[in-house]
Amino acid sequence: MSLFRLCYTFVRQPLSIRQVSLPRTLVSHGFAILKTKPAKVEIPKHPPNSFMLFVNANRSLTQSEYPDKKPKEIMSLLSDKWRKMSEDEKAPYKNAYASRMKEYNAPLAKIPKKPPGVFGLFLKEKYSEVESNNPGVKTPEIMSAISDEWNGLSDSEKEQWQEKREILMQQYKEQVMNFGHGMSAEERAFIEKKRGALVHKIEKEKKMLLGYPKRPLSAFILFSQKNAEAEGVANLPVAERAKIMGRKWRELSSVEKEVYFEESRKGREKFQKDVAEWKENNPEDA
Repeated sequence: MSLFRLCYTFVRQPLSIRQVSLPRTLVSHGFAILKTKPAKVEIPKHPPNSFMLFVNANRSLTQSEYPDKKPKEIMSLLSDKWRKMSEDEKAPYKNAYASRMKEYNAPLAKIPKKPPGVFGLFLKEKYSEVESNNPGVKTPEIMSAISDEWNGLSDSEKEQWQEKREILMQQYKEQVMNFGHGMSAEERAFIEKKRGALVHKIEKEKKMLLGYPKRPLSAFILFSQKNAEAEGVANLPVAERAKIMGRKWRELSSVEKEVYFEESRKGREKFQKDVAEWKENNPEDA
């Protein structure tokens, strides 16, 4: 049956019938492809807090003790009882909540953690030591003491901290490269929901480590880079330099600009080819 004849036949039928049967007929005759929705990934629900665990454990008993009370009144009774409980009595529910939260947040531990800078690493390792040796001292004073200690280190001692950070950075890069491998769809969906921006940043780092091509420069940026020194603005702040170079760019004729547009076009063409090649070589990370 031709598509024209098929449509003509359906036009003569009532609208309600056409709306239901036309899509199915188009698919069955090969004129369209039925698209199926991707399976929805179920993300674990946030565990109930310690109070709700207490409520769930004691609601039935309270209802049996007060059969005439409405659900709202039962909740009020349980709330009053919770407020009067000691910390020891609340402990089982709080411990159960902490245990469930640890399990709930377990996938987040799979996110690579970038180490701090050299001084940040020194600060992190020294803070507890300085704090314990100087009880009662406030944070600004602790920071000042650690800063003084850092400034008193020799170059060779600072190099040791630099080497230590480089080792941590290498470990971090390996974690980034392996990020997502062996992760279930549920874990991935959970991590993206909770730390979406961080996941996007790590995925970008991963692509860079795998040699993802750099984006080409625009015509204006090419012009600025090649002429900033000649114009005497290379050492100016970025905003001021961009303002001056923007004015110079507007003063160029179309013919003068075309040189930079052509270079930018060639850069985009090469970038597209390089990306296609990269995706072919890295199908799992494309």
